[in-house]
Amino acid sequence: MPKVGGRRKKTRTHKEATEEDLDLIGQTPKAFILKRGKVSSTIRQLIDDYRDVMYPFTSMNLQESDKTKMKDYIKAAGYYLISHMIIMTQTNKNSYIRFIQNPRGPTFTFRVLKYANRNEVLNAQRKFKSFSRVFSPPLLVMNGFQTDFQSDDPKKPTSDHIKLVANMIQSMFPAINVQNTNPKTQKRVILFSYKNDKIYIRHYYISFNLKGINKKIKKIIKANKLPNLSNYNNFSDFLQNNHQMFASDTEQSDLEELEIENKQHKKQQMSIRLHEVGPRLELKLYKIEEGFMQGNVVYNRVVTKTNKAVEKLRKIKRRKMLLKHKRREEQEQNLQKKTKKQDIEEFDNVNKKVKQQ
Repeated sequence: MPKVGGRRKKTRTHKEATEEDLDLIGQTPKAFILKRGKVSSTIRQLIDDYRDVMYPFTSMNLQESDKTKMKDYIKAAGYYLISHMIIMTQTNKNSYIRFIQNPRGPTFTFRVLKYANRNEVLNAQRKFKSFSRVFSPPLLVMNGFQTDFQSDDPKKPTSDHIKLVANMIQSMFPAINVQNTNPKTQKRVILFSYKNDKIYIRHYYISFNLKGINKKIKKIIKANKLPNLSNYNNFSDFLQNNHQMFASDTEQSDLEELEIENKQHKKQQMSIRLHEVGPRLELKLYKIEEGFMQGNVVYNRVVTKTNKAVEKLRKIKRRKMLLKHKRREEQEQNLQKKTKKQDIEEFDNVNKKVKQQ
């Protein structure tokens, strides 16, 4: 109880953040997910679904406007320690998604070949029809990024641009300490699979079930209350229900088995099952740029250039940057001269007025 005239202070759930906690918050990757230009309603829904994927380390209610410039987003990203930006755009022919690292790049541009929203994925399933937002971040699973799809040898390493893509994907999700993490707290999985020069994205929900138990007992455990047994002589009659338990009554189609400690520190055999909750994305890498949506093009699917051509372009860009810097200095010097001249003229005018008086 609080003191008379005082206020109750919660100590268990409302702990003050320490310096270590603040450091972890700064190191945790966070992302802005937004659109640029005009997009269809399905792309808008896809943006909302992808925000659910990146939750809780993203802004769910980001206010977007065509008048807002990228400079404003970059300033806000620096204030809120946003490490990445995911930008979706659409043209008359194709849709594109960009993965950008703040504030200086690189920028990875992908063409969206196919996509399905969360509602479309859930409606196509037979049982798992609904999904609510989960606070814990998803587990990242990457498949196929270690071998080159173009070669017949499965042991041949991937090309450099695919390694860059893999590093970018890993940097967007927080690292997990396996030793200190409770498996039951992990509720979602996001899969990035590289196959046939395409990247497939899938989002799954993880469910844990007791292994090798009758379905009816499992329902009782989940409901946390006893069923109505007035029509049965004993509990065994309820389980049999005028027929024997078949093999289908036990969970045989689970993904993996795992031993988990419960609240009484007793190990239980649990089965893990994945339910796809969407969205689905099928991407193809289009371009990699060194800077933030600009700079030297490291990789381009359509245009290939020799090393000499790349060096020539870099020299031209350096010259342009130097010219731009010189012009800014000249403008600043001219402004200073102009302001000094105006100050001198104002001072002379004031002296003339004083003398006339």
